[in-house]
Amino acid sequence: MKAVDKIEPLFFHAADELKNMEIEPMFFVVENMLPAGLSILASPPKFGKSWMCMMLSIAVSNGTPFLGFKTNKSGVLYLALEDSYQRLQDRMSKVLRGAQASNLFAMSIQCRDLGHGLIQQLEEYLQERPETKLIVIDTFAKIRSDCKRGESAYTQDYREAGALKQFADAHKICILLVHHTKKMRDIGDVFANISGTMGLTGASDTMIVLSKDDRMDEQTKLSITGRDVDMNEYQMQFDKDSCRWRILGTSEDVEKEQALERYNTHPIVETVRKLLQQNKGTWRGTASELIQSSRYFQTPIYENAQTLGKAISKLQEDMFLNDKILYKPIKNGTGSKIHEFWVTNNNH
Repeated sequence: MKAVDKIEPLFFHAADELKNMEIEPMFFVVENMLPAGLSILASPPKFGKSWMCMMLSIAVSNGTPFLGFKTNKSGVLYLALEDSYQRLQDRMSKVLRGAQASNLFAMSIQCRDLGHGLIQQLEEYLQERPETKLIVIDTFAKIRSDCKRGESAYTQDYREAGALKQFADAHKICILLVHHTKKMRDIGDVFANISGTMGLTGASDTMIVLSKDDRMDEQTKLSITGRDVDMNEYQMQFDKDSCRWRILGTSEDVEKEQALERYNTHPIVETVRKLLQQNKGTWRGTASELIQSSRYFQTPIYENAQTLGKAISKLQEDMFLNDKILYKPIKNGTGSKIHEFWVTNNNH
């Protein structure tokens, strides 16, 4: 009779024991953005990821804010595997802008791949420089090994990403993988655009994606989600003069600001405001009179008399919310309308 291998008992914690257990809090390289574990930074090619990685590395090694987020000063290893030392020196000098580089920041342009000793190289590096808490690998494609015989793309992605995550977790450090997004965009889920299978994203703790609705847009959207960070979206802009990224605000805040700017500069709004200022907070007139007034105020309304009413209706809610202006169309018996506006703090 074949002997049955003895299986170790299942290890567990009772709920009341776990509740009172003292557990070391999650370490963040960048607060609310990059926790210990495996993170992915992905975008289409030529989106400024390398500039961002240089900014990140300098900020963490100096303990200065990164994109407005607090960093915890620690050692950084930047594996810039698609660069030369000349390009790295030039990029670093532009980002530093005369500031001193930290001795906690180290760079390399070559390393082994995952199938031929990378983990061992990183292990030995951390033994020499245990202060290192961030390893940036730019790019993931450069450290990938050959697919094993009979291995699916999903299995390979999960195996390779899993090896990096296991290493990061064991040493309580953050590994940031720089990667690309797919050519075909999924407009419903920005994180589904990360190149590769669910094996890669499933093994990662944090995902950061840079995207634009149109490649010619000046602003870039930074979307972030993860196990230990809140899902959020920010609008960013790359300043070519300073060679630095800056966050303009959350996408929601920026969209509100842009909507308010469009409202404030709308010719109908500008014209109505001026008419109300001139007429003690109340004004009524025909569409033609409103259009004629806009020309006088040099805020020309381009709608014609037939379409003006619909345009005002679209602005009606915003006019009340932003300026406390109320609007009422009044039929004048000839088929046309009188447009009446008044400010709510005036007697009417």
